[in-house]
Amino acid sequence: MTTPPDKSYFLAKLAALSPIIDNIRKMIAALRRAFNRSDLTELEVLPQLQENITLDLDELFEEVEQAQASQGQADNVYLQRLLGIFGHLEHIADEAKHLADPIARKIKGSIIIPDQDFFHMNDLFIHVFGLLRGLADLCHAVNPPLRRYLLGEVEHIKAHCFQAATAHETTMTHSFGHPQAFALYFEIMDRFKRILDHLAATVQLLSKKS
Repeated sequence: MTTPPDKSYFLAKLAALSPIIDNIRKMIAALRRAFNRSDLTELEVLPQLQENITLDLDELFEEVEQAQASQGQADNVYLQRLLGIFGHLEHIADEAKHLADPIARKIKGSIIIPDQDFFHMNDLFIHVFGLLRGLADLCHAVNPPLRRYLLGEVEHIKAHCFQAATAHETTMTHSFGHPQAFALYFEIMDRFKRILDHLAATVQLLSKKS
């Protein structure tokens, strides 16, 4: 590299994240379809999507790590931020992959999810899908209002998840619902909260002032 990585280098690498974020959105969409349709075949696309994400991220990791190994670049803030962003996206894809486990158990066990929980989980699929679209937009433009919107929505959804899960836990012993449905609910909530944590951290790194 003839010149040290700077803001223009950082922005160029962010723009290259669109296919990766798009594949994560495809994972979320496939999970939602499987959940709603009780169709295991919808989950079959997940391994290939995650492999594509991993290959694309590995290429970016390698390039940025090589740049960081250049003389005087070990502490380059732009490179450090890029590596952090790549890592969080990798975690989001991994959590999405793990969401397939409780959904597959729901389908195979013909487990009935109570309406309130079913509606709540559908809301999460829709919101996370939309937040990822906003994240992709943020990779292409410096947009402080969009950044504030995404962070605000993440915190709002996380608070809603926590309140709903807490209320659920305090009332579940008085419910006649299927006990396996409770376990699925809490597992799916936990995965979504982790996705939201990594999504918020990504937004922070995208917009952090150097």
